[in-house]
Amino acid sequence: MALHVGELIAFIGPTGAGKTSLAYLLPAYLHPTRGGVLVDDHDIDDYNIASLRAQVTYVFQEHTLLSRSIRDNFLLAKPDATDADIKRACDMARASEFIEKLPAGLDTVLGSSGNTLSMGQQQRLCIARGLLRDTPILILDEPTASLNPQTENALVESLREAARQRLVIVIAHRLSTIRQANRIVFLQDGRVLDIGGHDELMNIPASPYRKFVELQEAASETA
Repeated sequence: MALHVGELIAFIGPTGAGKTSLAYLLPAYLHPTRGGVLVDDHDIDDYNIASLRAQVTYVFQEHTLLSRSIRDNFLLAKPDATDADIKRACDMARASEFIEKLPAGLDTVLGSSGNTLSMGQQQRLCIARGLLRDTPILILDEPTASLNPQTENALVESLREAARQRLVIVIAHRLSTIRQANRIVFLQDGRVLDIGGHDELMNIPASPYRKFVELQEAASETA
């Protein structure tokens, strides 16, 4: 399986399928027990670990924010970032709309773990911080889980734009997010069973991804 700069890739599958474990292989948070992981045709084990992780940004599902100003939280990711850099990342993550309404803007001091903000606002700040780091590989774990549909659509469109210059991987459950990916990697029981675009895989009657989607849609209709 080859993933390329210029793509927005969605990792999808049931709980426990191995989506996060697969994503963890790229920054070498985990190491494969069989086979290998290549970055630019070189095995990741040949890289200095600091050099490798300087090329990968991982935005975790659990929001990690310091009880300091929003600006300080951004400078943690990129100490030399200018206000223009921060503004650009916030615009892409759809975070500017609420930051600009705060009395102190970027200098607003957050509560413990960012709990003075809503979950959706925390999520957008963490995504903006990941975009600010501006690495060739960006991995986002459930980036739209706490967002309303309008904000979700705008954010995914921004991620598609960001993917023009980097490889963006999203681990997602929302079909509305997944459908917009260039390619979908469907996992189950630790194995990759399907790779392709949404329409392409839905046109294959025996596709495991199609069966998964149909089950999801049936469950949402009866909920």
